[in-house]
Amino acid sequence: MRHERVYLNDENSDIIAFSLYHQGSSNRMERERMKTILTRAIRRELTDRQRDCITMYYLEGMKMKDIADALHLSRSTVTRHIQSATRKLRRVASYYQR
Repeated sequence: MRHERVYLNDENSDIIAFSLYHQGSSNRMERERMKTILTRAIRRELTDRQRDCITMYYLEGMKMKDIADALHLSRSTVTRHIQSATRKLRRVASYYQR
């Protein structure tokens, strides 16, 4: 089964940003700033495999088992990549919140 890759762009990056960073802030400027920061972090701080896993998980709504099958990895490896990517992105977000 060939999997079509979804690429991160301005329209869909807010889905990941919202999933990883949501404090209920009603400040639109703050949300836009955080979206920009997280989008850059996704592109620069994550490995290709981490980026693929979180894109499939958050943007495409795939289950971890399906991601594992598509990428020919074990489910635990996919889980580890998603958890590592989430930790990195939350660390970046917390740094900019200070």
